Amino acid sequence: MSEVLAIIGRPNVGKSTLFNRLIGKRLALVANEPGITRDYRVESLEIDDCSYDLIDTAGIEDLSSDNISRITKLSSIKAIDKANILLFVIDARANLTSDDLSLASLIRKSGKKVILIANKCEGVAVKQGEIDSLSLGFGNPILISSEHNLGIGELLQSVKEISSNESYDHDDEDNHKKITILGRPNSGKSTLINQLIGEDRQIVGPEAGLTRDSVSIYFQWKSYKYQIWDTAGIRRKSKVIDHAEKLSVMSSLSATENSEVVILMIDALRGFEKQDANISNLIENEGKPFIIVINKWDMVSNKKMLKNQIEEQIEEFLPQLGRIKTSYISAQTGKGVDKMMDSLKEISLISEKKLGTSDLNNFLDNVSAKHPHPNKNGRQVKIKYITQISSKPPSFVIFTNHPDFIKESYKRYLINEIRKEFGFEGITIRLDIKGSKNPYSK
Repeated sequence: MSEVLAIIGRPNVGKSTLFNRLIGKRLALVANEPGITRDYRVESLEIDDCSYDLIDTAGIEDLSSDNISRITKLSSIKAIDKANILLFVIDARANLTSDDLSLASLIRKSGKKVILIANKCEGVAVKQGEIDSLSLGFGNPILISSEHNLGIGELLQSVKEISSNESYDHDDEDNHKKITILGRPNSGKSTLINQLIGEDRQIVGPEAGLTRDSVSIYFQWKSYKYQIWDTAGIRRKSKVIDHAEKLSVMSSLSATENSEVVILMIDALRGFEKQDANISNLIENEGKPFIIVINKWDMVSNKKMLKNQIEEQIEEFLPQLGRIKTSYISAQTGKGVDKMMDSLKEISLISEKKLGTSDLNNFLDNVSAKHPHPNKNGRQVKIKYITQISSKPPSFVIFTNHPDFIKESYKRYLINEIRKEFGFEGITIRLDIKGSKNPYSK
């Protein structure tokens, strides 16, 4: 197992900027305001021949009494417990605060190895944080600027020197099925993550919008390996005003783009609404297969009536996708989660299906004979040939003598017939129309 490094510090000292700099990707959200990071996230860090798990944590405030600060602090303390080495970040431009001193005390009690880092050293004549830091009892700090890539080489060398300095084989992420959970705020996405991984990893609470960044977590379910992204809740575009929430939505969409299959989480007590349909359309545009998961089902009294109502709403808002697989679960208790994972696996396999050319063209002959395309300006429109060009999503090309004459309504007809004939219910299908001779006509 890889050694674990945790970046810790009070809010707004540049922990997430340092995290992004070390892993070489802009994964953690960064903004010029404190409290952007809430859940801790883990990524692989390679230093020469050694591999580490690097954790970015939320800023720890000692005296803050609001509930969000309290639960983010608990999340960061869990990360400290998991870590072998702590990267304690302070602001080189400022005096030490009570939060810095309190955190230093917490670190000393943990007994973990620690590297003190004075960040934001660029262009500072008198580095106040560097001077004060000696009082923390961790020796001279390493002077860096995460934003300007100063001192990072020295930091990496210090990590190697303080660690056990052994080579590790990191688990290949390509072996993991990639899942993203999307949904409106407070629908239970983080609670489901905790249920799947079997620990209280993601912060949860009654407040909407606790999750801000898209965080990926590896786990195993019935011998199958997964990488799952917990994402921020997506509200209507008109309601997304502040900069942090805009960054969160962008992060959620980026996670969707990188995933192979998506869970759309719905709060059973609110039902399937227009915003859920908007999120579904975002998933469809990305070409990702998805299932709809109705959460908090244990809190519903008249289940039969609400189930019929929700399924009617889904059919009304998303008729273009056919019958979408729907699971009814309680993320809190775990009821229904096993069936949900089976549905997720099934929908993923369907999206990977490759169809034989002869089967496709026999199908095309039948549907075009049953419902031929109308003539255009007295000229016959012939649907000649079909082939599948890719999967994930299933994508097809149809060749015709007059591609510009093909009506959108007829294209939708062909897509619906493909879906029904070959079992692509609930799957996005791509269909392109081209003008060409049938290469097999001879």
